[in-house]
Amino acid sequence: MLQTAASDADCDAYHVIVGALSRAFDQLASHRQQQLAPVLVGYLKQSHASGPSCGSNTSSLSTWLEESFGKFSIYVDYRDLRVLNEGFGSFEALDLLSAPQLAQLTLTSGALNNVGLIGLVFDRLDNSSSAFREVDVFLTVLTSTPQALDIDPVVRDITMYRVFAIISLHFGDFEIRDWVSWFTVKLTPLLPSLTAEMLQTAASDADCDAYHVIVGALSRAFDQLASHRQQQLAPVLVGYLKQSHASGPSCGSNTSSLSTWLEESFGKFSIYVDYRDLRVLNEGFGSFEALDLLSAPQLAQLTLTSGALNNVGLIGLVFDRLDNSSSAFREVDVFLTVLTSTPQALDIDPVVRDITMYRVFAIISLHFGDFEIRDWVSWFTVKLTPLLPSLTAEMLQTAASDADCDAYHVIIGALSSIFDQMTSLRQQKITAVLVEYLKQNHVSACQGDSTTDSSWMSINFGPFSRHVTYTNLQEMKINGMTVLNSLSARLKAELIFDPSTGVLQNETLMRMVLSSILMSPDDGQLEQFFMTFTYITTKVNKQYHND
Repeated sequence: MLQTAASDADCDAYHVIVGALSRAFDQLASHRQQQLAPVLVGYLKQSHASGPSCGSNTSSLSTWLEESFGKFSIYVDYRDLRVLNEGFGSFEALDLLSAPQLAQLTLTSGALNNVGLIGLVFDRLDNSSSAFREVDVFLTVLTSTPQALDIDPVVRDITMYRVFAIISLHFGDFEIRDWVSWFTVKLTPLLPSLTAEMLQTAASDADCDAYHVIVGALSRAFDQLASHRQQQLAPVLVGYLKQSHASGPSCGSNTSSLSTWLEESFGKFSIYVDYRDLRVLNEGFGSFEALDLLSAPQLAQLTLTSGALNNVGLIGLVFDRLDNSSSAFREVDVFLTVLTSTPQALDIDPVVRDITMYRVFAIISLHFGDFEIRDWVSWFTVKLTPLLPSLTAEMLQTAASDADCDAYHVIIGALSSIFDQMTSLRQQKITAVLVEYLKQNHVSACQGDSTTDSSWMSINFGPFSRHVTYTNLQEMKINGMTVLNSLSARLKAELIFDPSTGVLQNETLMRMVLSSILMSPDDGQLEQFFMTFTYITTKVNKQYHND
């Protein structure tokens, strides 16, 4: 009917019809209102084709909008407004736009990447007498666009803040369908900007069903959240479940599936939940059957509290879980970082320590070729420290093959700090690897800060120097007299009988050797010296008689 009437109406008649329909607007069914609006648009577009559309040259946008559409303007597509009146190309017309039109303006104007423009949009929405409904419609239109929204992070933060300030006042009246609608649709592009304080506010009005909706929505947005934001949200989830737990079983804790409970309760945020909290919230995590569900930090906490450090079977299960990860190196890295950050000294059974070192080394050694100096420092002076007494000569050989002199010195420093925790046999085997490393063209290169043979010996062998043989010194072309104070009593005895030193023919040199023994803080030096001295003289005398 309207189409028929409009076909015979000039602009004045058209304005009469619009005015009349606008006065009857509230009596029309919503679908009828929406059906009439496109007819009005069509009339003005047809008028526009033959010249300026009715009244488009008026100086007042509000007057033009009122005369052209009346109350039906809320159903007019923003792009049609732009076509019919150029004045709608600016943000000065915000107060005249409906929420859907504001959403279209936001999508087409670059406001999603402009802090100033998005602020103007929300000033308009905030000033509405029905701000909640306006924001609802605005986000419904905004999120119904087929393409993914490209929102600047700062603009997204501002948008989330302004939206949340409006909708959070209504959380107390939300039913489950409202939580679903908002958190799985309308807020989806903004969820990476949800703060811990906002989540706390939402959770305070959420029952278990609503809580699970929120967790699911945040879990889907997890990868878009900054790491610090992920970590900030996790404690809020824990707090909600603990509060729920205080008045009875926490949401879903009676489910037979631990994996289902973990997914519903924390989603991807479960990796940041303290293992002790998991134990409190769900008794099922008291067993090693839940290993596959635990993150590396949680595995470390389980290892510390379960007695696994003194149980061969349990530590094997822990490393089976770490080995099966698609990112085993990163997992072991995090696992040991947490394990070694505990304030108390780790009490590890030697056999368990051997197994742990073997499993760890098998994983990390594949990456030695990519290590920079900070990696050698991080691993050998922190993460591997409690395991280093179990480092074998074969492991050291593997590490040394990828280590330059700086890395070698890091390793030596780390091994020196746990020297006394190694068996004598292991010390000797380690020393042989050190000697071999230095013999392979590194003797002159690995000077470090040393200025003398003695300081070189200390830097490159540390306490392992006591297991260096005199033959080793000769192979490395080290003058025994220049490193005298770094030599063991055994080496000093051998040095005396080395014809190249001339000690047996030089009283001064002999006094130097004996003084270094007598001045040694090690009470056993003198005894060891004479045992070696006697052995050598006996061997020499026997050879003399045989000859």
